[in-house]
Parts: sequence; C-alpha cells; structure tokens
Amino acid sequence: MLNIHDRYSIVLYQTYMARKQASRTSQKITIQMLSQYTGFSEEIILEALEFGKLSPDLSLR
Repeated sequence: MLNIHDRYSIVLYQTYMARKQASRTSQKITIQMLSQYTGFSEEIILEALEFGKLSPDLSLR
C-alpha cells in the first residue's frame, strides 16, 4: 500500500507531465486546468506541490 508521501509524488509527477504538455502548446496553466487534466482535486495538487518529491532530473520550473 502506498503511503501518503508516495501519493503526493504520484500526483506531483502527473502534474509535471500535464504542465509539460501544456507548455508544448504555449498555454498558461492554472491549478484548475491541472485538476481537470489529472483528475485530482485542486487541494491535492497544492499539497503535492508542497509535500511531493520528484526525481532530481525533473523540475517544475
């Protein structure tokens, strides 16, 4: 079973991928859009940004 920090990391990774996809079409992306793209609530996405961990070679800049 995943612990809570693993779940945040999964959400963070999916958020990263959605943001990367949006940057290809040069769109500005909002938390609401990320929520629609990933299916996670805005609250969970914000918590993932705070508590999630990405691989060192990935960056949310």
